[in-house]
Amino acid sequence: MKKICLAIAAFLSVCFATNAANGVLDVSPKKPSVDNPITLVYSPSASQQWMQNEDVYIYVCLEMDQNGEWVKEKAEWSKCNQPNFKWTKKYDGELTYTISNIKSYFGLTDAELPHVTGLFVILKNDKYQTADKYIALTPDNELKASFNGTVKFRVQVPVGTEKVYVAGTFGKEGDPLYWKHADARLELKKVDNNHFEGVLTNVPANLQYLYVWGPRTDQAEFRLGHRPLGSRSQVNDIVDYWGDMTLNVTVPHGTQEMYVAGNFSNWTFIAMMDAGNDIWTYHVPPTALDGKNVIEYKYYSKDQKEAVEKGGATRKVKFEGFTTQYDEIKAW
Repeated sequence: MKKICLAIAAFLSVCFATNAANGVLDVSPKKPSVDNPITLVYSPSASQQWMQNEDVYIYVCLEMDQNGEWVKEKAEWSKCNQPNFKWTKKYDGELTYTISNIKSYFGLTDAELPHVTGLFVILKNDKYQTADKYIALTPDNELKASFNGTVKFRVQVPVGTEKVYVAGTFGKEGDPLYWKHADARLELKKVDNNHFEGVLTNVPANLQYLYVWGPRTDQAEFRLGHRPLGSRSQVNDIVDYWGDMTLNVTVPHGTQEMYVAGNFSNWTFIAMMDAGNDIWTYHVPPTALDGKNVIEYKYYSKDQKEAVEKGGATRKVKFEGFTTQYDEIKAW
């Protein structure tokens, strides 16, 4: 399969602009195994400014039995520009992507899992790509032996956030701190308008965690899966938005742009994300609602008032946290 993928990459290098100087790809833990959650951290080179200005996605394949081949791809090249393949941009310019479980991520059988020996990783979007990076997978995690249980957490959060806590698998299920939200012992201190940090002790090496801003289950970051610590003693994370209401709208075929405006944006236009198949989405952060529990909004095909959806009526929906509102626009 590697020869096929290399042929595709060679073809794409003609079609898309590539970067001569690649950045550095690190992995946590340093010597991951197939049983570890794996966090990839990419530091772009100076020539890779597109990574700061545009969305970046992962194309990843498995190596089996140390054969140097791209044996099993997660998704086809043309189908990996989806939200679950998107790298997270950190405030210091680095990008991160986490694979919580190799087996479930690639859909492996119990018989296939012992044969996995490495990962091939490419960062890409519709115009740019990097050369492939190789990550070897080892049979055990040597970092756990030296982990001392003290971790410095630093996180960038949406502007307007007043408090931030870490919640996760502290102790065993049933213990007081196990997935306890908003516990004072796990609170981080405010550094500036959108940064919090703090040092926690007695942290399990295999901690799975999330950031939360309040005691309710919906007062947590919106994220696909938990964050794995992977025996790190320091983390730098980004919370793009807290537990939210997702606006999901189906639009007439051929719509090229989508915007939404509402009481959560002071009625200014916000670009929506193209999810494919004529569906566009936007995550409404509760910190932008300023205590309101009813969302009022309208859809637009351009960032101008006359491009409002047909009829122009204001839509209203109650905010309940971690819910999705499904709408449809039949015609502009």
